[in-house]
Amino acid sequence: SLFNLRTYKTSEEIKVPEKIIDQIIGQEEAVETVKKAAKQKRNVLLIGEPGIGKSMLAKGMAELLPSEELQDVLVYPNIEDNHNPLVGVMPAGEGKKIVTNYKTKAKSQEEKKNMFTMILITFILVVGFILGQFLAAIIAAGIVFLALQQMKPKTSIMVPKLLVNNENNVIAPFVDATGSHAGALLGDVRHDPYQSGGLGTPAHERVEAGMIHKANKGVLYIDEIGTMKMKTQQELLTAMQEKKYSITGQSETSSGAMVRSQEVPCDFVLVASGNLQVLEGMHIALRSRIRGYGYEVYMKDSMPDNPENRDKLVQFVAQEVEKDGRIPHFSREAIAEIIKE
Repeated sequence: SLFNLRTYKTSEEIKVPEKIIDQIIGQEEAVETVKKAAKQKRNVLLIGEPGIGKSMLAKGMAELLPSEELQDVLVYPNIEDNHNPLVGVMPAGEGKKIVTNYKTKAKSQEEKKNMFTMILITFILVVGFILGQFLAAIIAAGIVFLALQQMKPKTSIMVPKLLVNNENNVIAPFVDATGSHAGALLGDVRHDPYQSGGLGTPAHERVEAGMIHKANKGVLYIDEIGTMKMKTQQELLTAMQEKKYSITGQSETSSGAMVRSQEVPCDFVLVASGNLQVLEGMHIALRSRIRGYGYEVYMKDSMPDNPENRDKLVQFVAQEVEKDGRIPHFSREAIAEIIKE
């Protein structure tokens, strides 16, 4: 229906569907289930061998989720408790504006401080010159300069950090977290090499978002989920249930382990996948959670040889050439060879 398959000369003439979900061939049931799951924002477990379209299905699902819900997340310093940074959530695109405002304020404060320093030093030097104590005045000016550099004004403006930025994103996020370790998945607080002597990096600046937070309002995809550590799977389950998750240092020995942020939103749809062997290593509660509230899909690994499916293979070749962007389009004869193969 998309093109006249009987008369095309090369794959260039074949119209490729715009949505990823419509580009998946031979998995009609899985596609229908994923479309339904996207509408209901339910989790999905895809069961099947590698190379049969699992990650493509997950990407296709992200395109189906509503993008108008996307959010930015900021992390602010907490004046009362430095180790518990505050979190602010706002509509996508607002985060950057707020950070820019703070930066402008901080810059003008810094300029005022520099101006004051210059005036004070000039005054000391002039007085010294008048009194004929020029050397003493230079030493005094140096001491005053160093003292002022060390002094932080009480109301020093600390710029918040943009933790998750969804500015200009037109589709819901798709995050592939396959094989990621706990810190990358759940977020982390970087170690601070300058933690002593008042030189420390403010705690909020060391907070790093995890993939679960970047996937907020979108899809978190984990292939071979059974190979992930049990403890990490347990935390993932908690994050799924609560839809928000605090960020703390993942290494017990690091100075980051002292810091714990307020809860950061992570309202994602989980698309987990694996073959039957991998699923044996999957956390029982996590699997039953998906079973109870979402969908378990057994993927097909073959499709019948009929004219309709042969037409789909033609479309598939055209898609792959277009996606690759470097190889030339296939002639009709070349596609016939592929279908035969």
